[in-house]
Amino acid sequence: MLKANNLKIHTQDTRKIQLLWIVLVLRIAFFLIELGVGIWSHSLSLLAAAGHLFSDLLTLGLTLIAAWLVQRQSLNQTAWKYKRLETWVALLNGVSLGAIALLIAWEAVEHLQTPEPIVRQTPVLLVAGLSLVINGLSVKLLHPHSDHDLNFRGVLLHGVADAASSISVILAALAVYFFNWLWADAAASLLVALLIGISAISLLKDGWWVLMNASTR
Repeated sequence: MLKANNLKIHTQDTRKIQLLWIVLVLRIAFFLIELGVGIWSHSLSLLAAAGHLFSDLLTLGLTLIAAWLVQRQSLNQTAWKYKRLETWVALLNGVSLGAIALLIAWEAVEHLQTPEPIVRQTPVLLVAGLSLVINGLSVKLLHPHSDHDLNFRGVLLHGVADAASSISVILAALAVYFFNWLWADAAASLLVALLIGISAISLLKDGWWVLMNASTR
């Protein structure tokens, strides 16, 4: 019975690592596209989304390392060590998210004072639409494991925030195109920063709670 449980846990861990690799490869490819188009089109909201996506990649890398280390532990070590690993990774993830949010907000405020036009709206809209598809797929893959895994929840929150960012980018590009509201791009970036900040606070709060409970043992 114990051997069967060990095999089941090992299989679940392997599946989690496979899912994380799939999501990581998808997001690396899309990050390069989003960053390139953001620079080319002078879209601050797209660059803000790319900055958030970069923090996603760091989070995914740390989560993969944590999952790989846990998989190498024996069964009687796994629960305790995994809790410590996932807590510290989640806290680091929350700090990085908060830093990204502040940087985006700072840049957005500067652009609100001196707004710049989005030079090429069509590529921006296409990239934002592609982001919705990729993040929707990521959320679908990760959601079944997010309830009982703090780091999977963190990656999932990144995906949800990225999808929301894509919607704000689309709305900003349309507002600039149809109404010439140049401030809309910076405003969308502020919305992205707010969403990232909310995700950061949520992860920091949950990670701190787990850490405090673990320290009482």
